[in-house]
Amino acid sequence: MSKRANYGIDAPGVVRTLAMIGFAAAAIAAIGFARPNILPASLRDSAAYTATALLFILAAMLWSSLVGKKQVRDRLIAALALSGSEHVLDAGCGRGLALIGCAKRLTTGRAVGIDLWAAKDLSNNNPESARANAIAEGVADRVEIQTGDITKLPFPDASFDAVITMTVIHNIPSRDARDVAVRELARVLKPGGRLALFDILHTSRYAQILRQSGMNVRSLGHAFLWLAPSRCLFAQKPGNS
Repeated sequence: MSKRANYGIDAPGVVRTLAMIGFAAAAIAAIGFARPNILPASLRDSAAYTATALLFILAAMLWSSLVGKKQVRDRLIAALALSGSEHVLDAGCGRGLALIGCAKRLTTGRAVGIDLWAAKDLSNNNPESARANAIAEGVADRVEIQTGDITKLPFPDASFDAVITMTVIHNIPSRDARDVAVRELARVLKPGGRLALFDILHTSRYAQILRQSGMNVRSLGHAFLWLAPSRCLFAQKPGNS
């Protein structure tokens, strides 16, 4: 029996910490309610409030990784309107959620994923996991996976018909380096090429940089994944692809 694709959990270290502290606080609160003579009411109540807050955040983060991100991916891919013959780049592909989603829309085209595979950003984030998911989803023949930095993409100008990137650029610590990454996404697009982008915190700046790069930009709507303000953007380079 073939394995099902598994796209992992975002920010696994944060998720583990929330789970450990949240469940520990819940256990303390439960002891306090069951044995009121053991713990002061103030400690019991504080533990209960802490557990409720942390487990709510934990649930929101898990939903974002397992459900919400897939919904956003579908919105981005729909905006790209792939016909099947395109050369597509997933910048920061991780375990292949958007990469494989695009590959499923391709016939003669090819989807290329590139990543630095930071384990802190995604559980089991490595090229082997991405390849295993491509095999499980039946698109391994349409997918290419590389290791590389999105601030210096190893591709010539105008290499791709479409670029997609999800929850990646905010992980770059400096604004200048994030700006470089956004310019790189524009650089590798062909004339008429399309970019679909989803990220948290800095999307207004990305839109500004894309417009400075000569692209037409519009919002595809806001989201609130991982309890952080986030937005989808669509941009197109002038010219005919």
